[in-house]
Amino acid sequence: MNIKVDRQEFLKTLRVVEKAIAENKIRPIISCVYLEAQEDGKIVLRGTNLELTITSFMEGEVQEKGKAVFSYQLVEEYLKEITDKEINLVVKEGLLIIETSDSSSEFSVMEPEEYPRIKDSIEGAGIVFSREKLSEMLEKTKFGASTSIDNLSINCVRIEIEDKKVKVVATDTYRLVYLEDDIEYDGSLKVSIPLTTVDALIKTLRTLDEENVEFKFEENQVFFKVGNSMVLSRVIDLPFPDYNGIMKSVSHNKKISANTEEFSKILKRVQIFVKNNSESKYSAIFSLEAGSFYVSGVSETAKVNEHIEVEQEGEDVKISLNVKFLLDFIQHLDKNDRLIIDLLTSNSAIQLKNSKDEKYLYIAMPLALRD
Repeated sequence: MNIKVDRQEFLKTLRVVEKAIAENKIRPIISCVYLEAQEDGKIVLRGTNLELTITSFMEGEVQEKGKAVFSYQLVEEYLKEITDKEINLVVKEGLLIIETSDSSSEFSVMEPEEYPRIKDSIEGAGIVFSREKLSEMLEKTKFGASTSIDNLSINCVRIEIEDKKVKVVATDTYRLVYLEDDIEYDGSLKVSIPLTTVDALIKTLRTLDEENVEFKFEENQVFFKVGNSMVLSRVIDLPFPDYNGIMKSVSHNKKISANTEEFSKILKRVQIFVKNNSESKYSAIFSLEAGSFYVSGVSETAKVNEHIEVEQEGEDVKISLNVKFLLDFIQHLDKNDRLIIDLLTSNSAIQLKNSKDEKYLYIAMPLALRD
């Protein structure tokens, strides 16, 4: 193989595909990047962990076609430090050689025929999303998903499409985040996308500049195409929790309307004290009393008391909540709108939303009150 490529473009493409790669000591070749130079001047880079694959294409001058599989970390570090606009990549005698105007470096390669054979795409009609919109929807919901692989049914983000509405949901059983938006698509869809795929997809969408994303779903796989990059992933076949039932079961007879930015600042200060609370990590006591919302928290060596004036409907109440859980949601709200908190009792789930957006909701379970 012998190719000439734009260094910055190659580095950018490398950074896209490496997001699918995880260390694999049993099959080290999976921890590497696959590179293929084709006769038509197309250069293919691919990374995979067998469940998630990212493939990206770029153009270059192919003097001799060929394939190579290499460990990307040192290559990436080296490419960041050189200044040449164009570089040559040559595979010769079991080495990947990178040639610049004043240097030559050699990197070990692995046998490309041993790299897993993975298809680039799936068949069927695609759904077109705005790249910016899809990225925003995933960002605003993924934090609610379970990060543990012990329960795969909630280690994911759920996407459902019906009646020209797209619903994006995530839960870890202690909280649930729900987002709804309009979409120009007449069909229906229900799919649970692994959290690792969601994270990689978001990073990929941030890297690229294309306006739209094509999304396909087939049997146990999902496919996203953004410009010259493709993300292919397995889906989670396990049943997703009945989020509609959970949302309908949440009732309330108290409402708080607060300044979103001011309340967020209070929570950030309280979080400093409670993030290492030995009894209950991130827990704080919230007391609603006659139009004031008091927040108190303790650490091993200090304590904090804050309060904010709010608009109150219903009786006073005292409840213990996870401060980090609240901030996870509030950071995605428009600070110029008011935060609405609906409550029932100290033992009941609370619901949060933006005063001007009924389609982005958050439900969080309370913690045990400790007097």
